[in-house]
Amino acid sequence: MKHISERQFILLLSGVIGIITGLAALAMRSFTHFIQWLLDGQLAQTVTYGFYFVLPTIGFAVVYWVKKYVIRHDVNHGIPSILYAVAHQKGVMKRFQAYGSLLVAPITIGFGGSVGLEGPMVVTGAGISSNICRFFSYQPVEPYVAFWLVLVRRPWQLSLKCLSRLFYLL
Repeated sequence: MKHISERQFILLLSGVIGIITGLAALAMRSFTHFIQWLLDGQLAQTVTYGFYFVLPTIGFAVVYWVKKYVIRHDVNHGIPSILYAVAHQKGVMKRFQAYGSLLVAPITIGFGGSVGLEGPMVVTGAGISSNICRFFSYQPVEPYVAFWLVLVRRPWQLSLKCLSRLFYLL
């Protein structure tokens, strides 16, 4: 950081975060499609269609096991967890937030749970952004910079409710 300005560092860091978050989104989507292909294509050929009623229950059991024994923390999948980190923790998120949703959300969706990938991907991107900034020991002058680094990819996905909460925090 000796030879570049802070603005150049932020732009470079946001590009790196965007690439890593994009790869995480690709991994999350591919893992979800793999689980769906495995259960829909391979399992459906050997088991009756009544098994589709049992699959979400099995998926929730797998998610419970992963959360309890692998991640060992409660995984939050929504933007409110990011807003809480920005408002109360200066944008610093816990390390497991970078990979927790990346593991749990595809299992839930792949087994037929009724959630989407958008919220977990935003939380994963925020966790990645926070951990990369922490790795470089970057403490922004403005505590909201880490949040904006995540939203550089998809700012149009913020709802009006989230924007009103953010402006309320400002």
